[in-house]
Amino acid sequence: MTGIKCCIKKDIKEVLRTGKLILFFALSLGIGVFIILFTFLFTNIPDELTSQLPGVDIEALEGMITQFYPRMVAQSVGVYSYYIGVFFSLVVIILTHNLLPKELKKGRWVLPIEQGYTRKDFVTSKCIVYGLLASVSVMTGYMIYFAVANTFMIRNFMTRQAFFYAFVQGLNMFFIIAFTLLLSVCFKHSIIGAISMIATVMVGPDILGVFSFGRYLPTHMLSMVYDSRGGFGELIGPLLLNILTLAFTYIWAVNKVEKLTVSRNA
Repeated sequence: MTGIKCCIKKDIKEVLRTGKLILFFALSLGIGVFIILFTFLFTNIPDELTSQLPGVDIEALEGMITQFYPRMVAQSVGVYSYYIGVFFSLVVIILTHNLLPKELKKGRWVLPIEQGYTRKDFVTSKCIVYGLLASVSVMTGYMIYFAVANTFMIRNFMTRQAFFYAFVQGLNMFFIIAFTLLLSVCFKHSIIGAISMIATVMVGPDILGVFSFGRYLPTHMLSMVYDSRGGFGELIGPLLLNILTLAFTYIWAVNKVEKLTVSRNA
C-alpha cells in the first residue's frame, strides 16, 4: 500500500503542475457558460422575428431552438450533459491516452521499480487520480449549471435528481478515463485505445440505445444523463457491467505491462 500511496501523491502533483486539474474544471464550467449564453441568445430569436415579420410561420424554427437550447431545467441539464459527454470526453481522452506509454518509453519506471514499486502501482494510481479528479470536476460543473439554470428556467427538476445525475455523470467520466488509460497499454499503439473510446462515447449511446438490450449496456449510463431520466434501478445493470468490464480490462492491462521490458533506454 505504501507504493500505491506514493504513486498517487506523485500523480496528484503531476496533475496540479501540468495544469490539467485547472483545465478539467475550466472545461466543465466553460461548457456550461457556453450553453447558457446560447440559450439566452437563441431563445429570443422567435420573439424578435414575430415582431419584425408578423404573419410569418416560425413554428419549425422555434421547435428546433427549443430542442437544442430548451428553457426547462431538466432538458437543459440534459443538453449540458451531452456536451460534457462529447466535448469534455474528447479532450480528456486525447490528453490521457498517451500518459502511461510515454512514461514507459522514457524509462520513468526504472528507478521506482528498482526501489520496490510494482508496475501495477503506476497503472492503478493513474486511473484513480485522473479518473477521480475529472469525475469531481464534471460533478461540480453539473451542480453549478443546475443552480444557475434554476434562476431563470422553468423548474421541472428537483435537487435530489440533480445530485443523482451529477453522480452518474461523474461515474461516466471516471470509467471513460480509466478505460482510456488501461487500453493505452493493452494495444501496441495507444491511439487504438483512444479511437475505441472516442467511438464508444460518440456513437455508442445512439446506436445501442435503439435496441431493447441497450439499457443494460455501459453506454446506457450516458443516455440516462443525456435524457435526464431513469432512476437507481435502471442504473444497476449498466453500472455492474461497467465494473466487470473495467476489472477485465485492468487485469489485461496489468498483465501486458508486466511483460514489457522497462529500461533506461526504452
